[in-house]
Amino acid sequence: MSSLTLNQATLARRLTVLGALLLLLSILGYLLYELILRPRAGFPSDDMAVILGGVKTLKVGHWLKFAYAVGTALLTAGLIDRFRSLTPLTTLMLLVGSGASALFIASGMLGLNLLDTAQSLYPQQLSDARATILIRIVTISLFGAALFLVGGLIVSSSLAGLLNRAWSRFFAGFGIGVGVLLILEFMTPEPWVVVAPVLGIVWLGWLMFIRDSSKLEIQQDL
Repeated sequence: MSSLTLNQATLARRLTVLGALLLLLSILGYLLYELILRPRAGFPSDDMAVILGGVKTLKVGHWLKFAYAVGTALLTAGLIDRFRSLTPLTTLMLLVGSGASALFIASGMLGLNLLDTAQSLYPQQLSDARATILIRIVTISLFGAALFLVGGLIVSSSLAGLLNRAWSRFFAGFGIGVGVLLILEFMTPEPWVVVAPVLGIVWLGWLMFIRDSSKLEIQQDL
């Protein structure tokens, strides 16, 4: 096997691990933000004084979305290269992965701009500040759409790993389950919304250390 092919496989592996690690840390950060930081700042609340008093806390959540975007992009690039022989599925991975990254960035940028605008309007133009904050439903929807596409990325990559026997049936099946839960996240009842992210952490951590058959084949050819 040529050194170029080996270098490509090594790069794909490193991109996959780096993307998985960044996404894992991003999810952990977001769980910390949702379960600890937001409640400490008085959220959820519709009180403008509370909302604008907790702007710094809210910005943490939006900045984390950029980490989601970068992690998703790296993970997508790595997975596409690892399964490049399965063209239809890698094309799907490219579409959903790049779409998810773009939506994460859009949600983060819009959220930060809305907070800055509302802060500049309050308290002199209270009604305008309140109307600006209400647009946050758009950032929430963009984030939900991004998670939907990340679920699609996990499902498609797990199918690829299953079809070329690079991953065990159990790991691939687990990935498909996690992906489906993320796809359905937008309609999951409130107490259960953390299930998919927690299982996603498990899947990403597992992905970082799994040795697929394609890597074993490279070592044998050498």
